Amino acid sequence: MNRAWFHHSDEQYRWVTDFVSRIIWGSPREMPLGTALAIADGATPIAGVVFNNYDDETQTLEISAASQSKRWLSRPILFEIYSYCFDQMGCQAVIQRNDPADKPLARMLTAYGFNRYDIPRLRGRNKGEAIFVLTDDAWRANGFHKENSDGQEGT
Repeated sequence: MNRAWFHHSDEQYRWVTDFVSRIIWGSPREMPLGTALAIADGATPIAGVVFNNYDDETQTLEISAASQSKRWLSRPILFEIYSYCFDQMGCQAVIQRNDPADKPLARMLTAYGFNRYDIPRLRGRNKGEAIFVLTDDAWRANGFHKENSDGQEGT
């Protein structure tokens, strides 16, 4: 998988946020300024991750991710995503908002160390939202990245 990082001042940042929001909400939505990671299979874009709403005081960061293929989410990419949050940004917690009906994603996030909190009506009058929170302690203890315990990226 090919990966490329973009800052909100880069032209490609908007492309990644549009890609992610189209998959999540069905149409492009304005997203807060931040950083984005694009993942491609060869030359074909298949996934995007948007990092925004960083709060320096609380050391928290929100992420939104979407894909057109399940093949993108390998252990090295997972490590890169959360290493950015915890090692580079110095976060103590990462927040991810998801559709509460997405059971496969909920299982994966829970196995990875996230705690889930369901909030009624957060997606509108008739739909709640699942808020998943991953702490730096839970990430470092989850066992998914033992090969990275020395700080080196896995293959």
